[in-house]
Parts: sequence; C-alpha cells; structure tokens
Amino acid sequence: MDTHIDQIAGAPMSLRIVIVDDHLIVLDGLRRMIETEDDLLVIATCQSALHAIEVIDGEKVDLVVLDLRMPAMSGLEFIHYIRASRPDLPIVVLTADISDENLAIAMQYRVNGIVLKEQAPTVLLNCIRTVATGGTYLTDKNLVCALDRLRESDFQYTSLLQALTPREVEVSRLAADGLRSREIGDELGISHGTVKLHLHSIYGKLGISSRVELANLAKRQWLTNESRF
Repeated sequence: MDTHIDQIAGAPMSLRIVIVDDHLIVLDGLRRMIETEDDLLVIATCQSALHAIEVIDGEKVDLVVLDLRMPAMSGLEFIHYIRASRPDLPIVVLTADISDENLAIAMQYRVNGIVLKEQAPTVLLNCIRTVATGGTYLTDKNLVCALDRLRESDFQYTSLLQALTPREVEVSRLAADGLRSREIGDELGISHGTVKLHLHSIYGKLGISSRVELANLAKRQWLTNESRF
C-alpha cells in the first residue's frame, strides 16, 4: 500500500494536504512534521503521482506537496495534468535540486512554491501557509538567481522572435512539435525544400542549430504560448 489516508473529526478548518514522494521514509517524516501544526492535516501520502491523482479526484484537497523525481509519471507531468482539472490547486514542489530547464517548466505550469529538501523544516511550513493564501514562495537564493537568468533569457528570445516572419513562426511551431520537413511542407502547402530554407533562417535568427534546440525553446513557453502568436 503506497498511500496513507488519515482524517480527523472535529478539524474542518484544517488545511487538507496531499504529499507525493516515492520514498516511504520521506513521506512519513513529512507527514509527522506537518501534523505537528494544529491547522495542517495530511489526508494522504502517496508514493506515485498516479495514486495522488486518484486521491485528488476522490477527496477534498486544499494543497499538494510533491517531489519532481518519481516513477511512471514525473512531478512535472503530474502538475501539467492536474492543472487541466484543478487550475487553482496550490502546488508546492519539494525537491533535492532542480535544473534551470525544469524550473522554467515548473513556473510555466504555475507552481506556487519551490522548497529544497536541504532547507529547514520551517521553510516548508512557511511555504505551505503562504501558497495556501494565494501567495508564491521562492526564497532560496540559487533558485531566485536561476529564475532571474531564465527571465533575462526569455526576454532576449522574445526580442529575437520579433524578427521571425509569420511563416517562420508557423514552421517553428510545427518543427518544435516534431514534424519532419516534408510533413511541415504538406501542412503548409509548400515544398520541403522551402521548409528547409525557412528553418535555416530561423536557426540563424534564434542562434540555434538544431530541431532539438528548437523543441527545448518551445518548452520555455515562447512557441507554445498561443497568446503570443
């Protein structure tokens, strides 16, 4: 059994929390720590994101605390999935480390708080209370610096995108989706040779050299943000 569910009668005002981590010892430690607080109640501890989805679908949940590295479905995949059905559910990422790329994706998915496991327990408790009331929480200096780098990079890419023609934007989006040149040409009604010319121009303007880099940029919101184009 990878889930602990515990409900306490007479505590209707407690914040109802689900914890998701694939390590039992971490789950138990977090549950014990959180439940030392009178206003916090852990209703479920789950070893997988898939099981957490089942709990969220069947229980009243006010907040989720989860790790990013989990089997079957990662923390980021879980967040993306949950946002479709519970767009306003507060989510706190508790992780040992996070790359700049994953940080960018987490922010794109509107994670409410990020806490590193090396930080003091009081940091997680403060984060939980902050995001539960509609705030955001990101205090680790390294994470803040990484976020600043991402914002600067996104600003630079946004500026570069202004140089793309509407056709190049269409080609970029389809290429980032994994379509080959011939498939892009069929989709847009142009030859695959013309597609290659467009890609050459796009790579030059964005300072990249491959479809892999283009797909990575798409993850960074600028190509997948429909409001931009």
